[in-house]
Amino acid sequence: MMLKIYPDRRWPAFLRVLADTTVFFWTVVWAYLGFLIYQTVMGLEVIADGIINTGTTFDGWIESFRSAIPGGIPAVTDFLMNIANQLRKYSGDPMIAAGHQVHDAIIQVAVLLALLVAVPPILLVLVPYAAWRWRDMREIGAALAFVRIASITGRADQARAVLAYRAISTLSFRQLMSASADPVGDIAERRYERLADAMLKRAGLDPSRLAPPELPELPAHREPRERPEGRHRRR
Repeated sequence: MMLKIYPDRRWPAFLRVLADTTVFFWTVVWAYLGFLIYQTVMGLEVIADGIINTGTTFDGWIESFRSAIPGGIPAVTDFLMNIANQLRKYSGDPMIAAGHQVHDAIIQVAVLLALLVAVPPILLVLVPYAAWRWRDMREIGAALAFVRIASITGRADQARAVLAYRAISTLSFRQLMSASADPVGDIAERRYERLADAMLKRAGLDPSRLAPPELPELPAHREPRERPEGRHRRR
């Protein structure tokens, strides 16, 4: 299967380049917009970080309090240790766990919102356009293969006939009359060039591609030199 990305003619090729560029920038713009939304939502991470830092700070305070309890003091040491054990029930571990849950939820929401904003408009344009461009490249490539085989095998005239009949059955009446003032007469008189050229132009190819291959130049014919009669006479 042969693929040809752009047609031979400038105007159709320019239109396809313009369409490709437009779809590319459309995709980039919406992808960047989705990225901006992702960054905006991820900015809420400071809330989760604040909760985690608060829990960590509270645990640090409890640990510092336990480390500062003097030992060996009757009644006082036991009293302070009981207070430290009571504080452990209200440690910052639940806050740290809650902060991690909030952090995970923020990431999920950021990714989901970014995809919901960016993916639908990208797919809405990219999928049908990519399918059309793939069919278009295959069609132009198949036409190019048809022309090349006809030119290589020396069947350019037969290929023009095929293209002319295809033009009659494929082109609209406006395109048909633009290609030839008398399409029926061209077919009847086997004047296939104009209709074949119109069909090649519609396929995106330059009609000169179907020109017959140039024959190699033959060497110039040389006349044999005449021999002098006197040298070959018998005495």
